[in-house]
Amino acid sequence: MHECTPAHDDILVLSGILDAFDEGLLIVGPDNRVACINRRLRHLLGISHDEPGGTGADRFVRRTLASRICEESGKTEIAAFLSGRVPAADFPCAMRLPDGGEGWFRCSCRAVHEGRLRGSRLIRFSPEPSGDRITPGNARGVGVDDAKRRRIEEILRESEDRYRFLVENLNEGIALIDREGTVVFANQKMADLLGCPVARIIGSSVYAFVDGDGAGDVREFLQRLGRNVREVFEFELVRKDGTRIHTLLATTPIIDAGGTCRGFLAGVQDITPLKQMEAKLRESEEKYRSLVELSAEATLIHRGGNIVFVNPAGLKLLGASRPEEVIGKAILDIVHPDARATIEAFTVRDLQGVETPLVELLVLRLDGTTVPIEGRGTRTIFEGRPAVQVVLRDVSHRKQAEEQLQARNRHLLLLNRIIGTSASTHLPGELLVTALNQTLDLLGYDGGAIYRLDSGRGDAALQCRRNMPDACLELAETIFGVSFADTIATGLPCYLEQDRGPNTSGARLLRELGFAALACIPLVVESDVVGALLIGSRERGFFAHDERALLEAVGREIGAGIVRRMLYRRLEVANREANLYLDILTHDIRNADNVTNIYADLLIDELEGEPARHARKLKDGIRKSIEITANVATLRKIQECRNGLARQNLHDVILEEIAHFPDLCIWYCGQPVEVFADDLLPEIFTNLIGNAAKHGGPGVEVTVAVDDLDGKTIVVTVADTGPGVPDEAKEAIFFRFEREGGRRGSQGLGLSICRMLAARYGGRIWVEDRVRGHPEQGAAFRFTLRKAGRGECA
Repeated sequence: MHECTPAHDDILVLSGILDAFDEGLLIVGPDNRVACINRRLRHLLGISHDEPGGTGADRFVRRTLASRICEESGKTEIAAFLSGRVPAADFPCAMRLPDGGEGWFRCSCRAVHEGRLRGSRLIRFSPEPSGDRITPGNARGVGVDDAKRRRIEEILRESEDRYRFLVENLNEGIALIDREGTVVFANQKMADLLGCPVARIIGSSVYAFVDGDGAGDVREFLQRLGRNVREVFEFELVRKDGTRIHTLLATTPIIDAGGTCRGFLAGVQDITPLKQMEAKLRESEEKYRSLVELSAEATLIHRGGNIVFVNPAGLKLLGASRPEEVIGKAILDIVHPDARATIEAFTVRDLQGVETPLVELLVLRLDGTTVPIEGRGTRTIFEGRPAVQVVLRDVSHRKQAEEQLQARNRHLLLLNRIIGTSASTHLPGELLVTALNQTLDLLGYDGGAIYRLDSGRGDAALQCRRNMPDACLELAETIFGVSFADTIATGLPCYLEQDRGPNTSGARLLRELGFAALACIPLVVESDVVGALLIGSRERGFFAHDERALLEAVGREIGAGIVRRMLYRRLEVANREANLYLDILTHDIRNADNVTNIYADLLIDELEGEPARHARKLKDGIRKSIEITANVATLRKIQECRNGLARQNLHDVILEEIAHFPDLCIWYCGQPVEVFADDLLPEIFTNLIGNAAKHGGPGVEVTVAVDDLDGKTIVVTVADTGPGVPDEAKEAIFFRFEREGGRRGSQGLGLSICRMLAARYGGRIWVEDRVRGHPEQGAAFRFTLRKAGRGECA
């Protein structure tokens, strides 16, 4: 069935991670048993910690999860997903909470297709803000196609990679230990703390890293795991070389889906230096100076406006090799001119003992360069006199990360805008101009152009350009025909970059054009290259990897927009052809039927006996043909009419339709009432009353009634004394071409039209027995309409 089964270690690690999520998460293993329930979902379902794990997924959903879900549709969706009838599901649902209230959540059901956990299934309950709640009716229209599913899986893989990067680069040791005290996971920092490779640590007993006294503490702690309580305490570990380190240990129990503790997650910080420094600080001020000297953060002290002390980290930050190069300098000399007023004001407050905020500013190094720092000053005593101690932290890496994040945000914004333009416009020229301008504005490139290629002749035609010199365009057209011909034909991008090879022919060409880097991105439509996006930069000498990926994504999206335009044109042509056929059907055939109907009436008047009976059958066939063309014309009006709903006098509509059936006994006693509809509303009465006249038999009687359902809705009933509708056919008769007995034919469009119009007006239609429990005594067709209140708009 499935390719692999999740290992015990995978579930143990996953449990500790999922417990930190604010979403409810349920993992079902390939054996269709519950593999993991995180802490949030256990809280939502009111599951106690001692509930056994490994329960069958169907049993768990039926007995525990389904009882908390309010709508039957939600239970059905989850059951269909677990049974394999649907590959994925995404819908909103209301859940009964442990406190008796209800909460709205979005339930997402997905299967894991890659990684060590493939074959498993994930059910997630994410809290949904009340203001953005999606009703279940609307949710049925929302589906997740394969492309979006693949994108979600890609995001999950990226999230897992980021998680692993975070764990491996944390500045504290991380370890997972099971109930027996065996280490099942450790990061590199943990290995550094213990002086032992990660491979040696994993699988070892925790007792290997403690002494005799510590072993007793470990046993006591493992016995307390059943309490499921987080603990923070100091603990002494023994390194591989026999040295001892004092650590701060934070432990978190790992609870499986059944509430059983499977082990614990330990965060270990080496606080040995802090312990040593505390002892030194208690002895003398010199020990404090040692602490400052060993600090990784820059520390300096200034008094009277001049620097009187700086630690090694401060020397490194300022680009100095000896303290004498810094001591004695004015504090304002190492601060950027824009921040000097702030430093002067903060110095006064620091000396008064007033707490000042953490600030970011630029520090001037001795070589004249600047470095962004984050720092704060505090009052201190230096050599018996008040001074200000300042602690500085280099935030260059953080600034770079912020800039990268902003760049990625700009990239996403660009793609979103191009996708929006591609989806909304049907004009290829508008798409190309907008895409070019947005690419240049958001990414900061200096010039660009877009070409369209003639696939038959290989010629390039300029479509739009911006800040691109004529010489570059003329040369680019030559390049398309010579240097880039093979590359463009294969749909691969081309890059000319000054920094990659300053002495190459491409670099010399760039210098002639006035650019430092030039990119040519093909526009691909249905496997054919139909154009090229040309982007140039005068400052940046190369395109980074993420820039290349973004430009290629922009090219693909422009190509997709061109495809949409082509499909739109094809649709327009197909629509015109369909309208032509409908015109022939609803106009020319109807005219021919009318003429034939007149001659049939003449024949009936002139003939007697068997020939007259044949003529009447001919007239019945003509009447059916007229009915078919009328139904087709109505369907066309329903599809083409885009006008909004307006107020309609229902009483006048009913009286006018009754007048069309003078030979039929129709009972109606109503009052004027206005509803929201359009000029197709009479078609409902034409079909319902016409069906009663056609199928009711001799002497059939029809009753039309209008009743209030509530303050905003009315119910219209068209009942007849005909043969009625069997229970098994009461639903099928409203669907196109379905008639009683399973026979199919185009005359079955009437009730389908009634259903479509009722839905168009915001209501529904159904059929009941005129006398409950006696279908043979006639049928009652009922449909709802929205009442038009005074001053109300549709």
